[in-house]
Amino acid sequence: MRSHLTAACDADVRRWECGLFPTLHPGEGDLEWALVWRCGVGIRALMVWGLSVALILGCANAGEASVTVKDMGGDQFRVIFVLSAPTGTKSVHLAGSFNGWDPRSREMSGPEQGNRYRTSLILDKGRHEYKYVLDGTTWVTDPENPHKTEGYQNAVLFLGLPSPDDAGGAVPPPDPVEMAGIVEHPPAVERLKARLAEKKKIDPERFMADWFASQPAPLFTKDAVTFVYVDPAAETVSVEIAGYGSRTGYRLERLVSFRPVYAVSLERAKLPARMAYTFELQRKGRSETVVDPNAWSLTSRSGQPAALGVAASEKRGRIEVIRVLKPSAGGLRPRDVYVYLPPGYDAADEQRYPVLYMHDGQNCWDDPVEPFGHGGWCVNLTADRLIVEGKVKPFVAVGIANTPERMQEYGPSRDILSFSGHAYLQYLAGDVKAEIDRRYRTLSGAGQTALMGSSMGGLISLQGALVAPKTFGMAACLSPAFGFSDDSADRYGKLVRSVGHAPVRLYVDSGTAGPGQDGASHTREMVALLRENGWKDGVDLVHFEDVGAKHNERAWRARLERPLRFLFGR
Repeated sequence: MRSHLTAACDADVRRWECGLFPTLHPGEGDLEWALVWRCGVGIRALMVWGLSVALILGCANAGEASVTVKDMGGDQFRVIFVLSAPTGTKSVHLAGSFNGWDPRSREMSGPEQGNRYRTSLILDKGRHEYKYVLDGTTWVTDPENPHKTEGYQNAVLFLGLPSPDDAGGAVPPPDPVEMAGIVEHPPAVERLKARLAEKKKIDPERFMADWFASQPAPLFTKDAVTFVYVDPAAETVSVEIAGYGSRTGYRLERLVSFRPVYAVSLERAKLPARMAYTFELQRKGRSETVVDPNAWSLTSRSGQPAALGVAASEKRGRIEVIRVLKPSAGGLRPRDVYVYLPPGYDAADEQRYPVLYMHDGQNCWDDPVEPFGHGGWCVNLTADRLIVEGKVKPFVAVGIANTPERMQEYGPSRDILSFSGHAYLQYLAGDVKAEIDRRYRTLSGAGQTALMGSSMGGLISLQGALVAPKTFGMAACLSPAFGFSDDSADRYGKLVRSVGHAPVRLYVDSGTAGPGQDGASHTREMVALLRENGWKDGVDLVHFEDVGAKHNERAWRARLERPLRFLFGR
């Protein structure tokens, strides 16, 4: 049996049929009229964008879901979710970005005929993700929705948006899920294979290090992408490739039977344009996931470092990772530090660059999954574009990963006026900044050093700049959580009044939607206090209110260009 599709309609019920489907069963009195689409062959999906039309998802096999959307006016939509659950299912719940991904928050009614379960919600205009939870434990995606996040495979609804891009920024659209074929190795790899096959003594690791030094990994040619890995202890090597909407894996083969060099060449045209990948190794019967040590650029995928499978380009920056940078004091956990180097960094041997230090650093890049299903900030993609367009000066961006102690680390500490007494700020200035200035060609002065973060990260950015203006001369505070505790707004007000007009430039913003309207009222009060203490709009202060934006990474990604242009604009 196949599930049905419904779409809201303000006229008489009409029907189109191209196969055998069950009849429509409007639920809970949600639709006055309905339009039934029937389909019997293949998987189809029709996305109709706009404020006055429904989202229609394609026909499905047994156990798959359909969704109906009706525009209620006023940027609100009634959404009916229907799932034909597997036989034996005892309960179905709906979880998504609209209910905090609580697997028991929204129980669906049923079962109806065909073991169908349904529920309806009123949702605001915007981008929403969802999954179904069977019997409290099994999470099921909607296979008929063509828009899914990579990794967790959350289905995505775009309500009242002209196109998916309006959902917030530069995350690329889903790539088609298509298995790339294995092809013959390109000439460069064949020449490598011939050299390795020579019977003279070769240290394969040193030999391959020289080979990788001459070209970035993976190797891109017109028709193929070649992944190469060297490991004498590996029993088998595979590569897992994750794109936006696809995930595939391939086994690497030894280039030469007596050398520990593994490779696979794949059809370039069928691989995602931007892809993250890791190697999966079998060593002594154990599996291990490793990042390509020769990758030209890295990124974050699901919060963990992964190689970024893109061809090297003078118009594209690249990311390195300093693994588990240890604090010298303060009892903090070690953590990964991501470093974005702008386009042209490797070619400009003498040029030095301003630096942006970002909190929640594993979430700053082009990860389509984390955090919380919203996708990353895409700082690297936005920075690439603004730098190439000449809208901002080239800059280095440093993302410091958070830890389970995030609230304590980003909070004000016992004395909000104390720089020396704040463990995280001491780590940031004494360990992270010191290491970045040692490793990279930076402009280390306060006027060239900025902080940026959102929510609690916005608070620590403000606090860091005000208590250490000789170290951090700029700060961008996106949706700062001034109301995270009963007295927090008063404490940060005390900070501003005590410090007075510090020589720092400040960008402060908020949305106006969601619980607490994204703290817009607290932010307005703080901006007014900053003005009272000497900050001037357009000179060393910018306040932006993103009407209708919520408190999430999608909203921050959408307006990221504003703080970057404020901090580093030409």
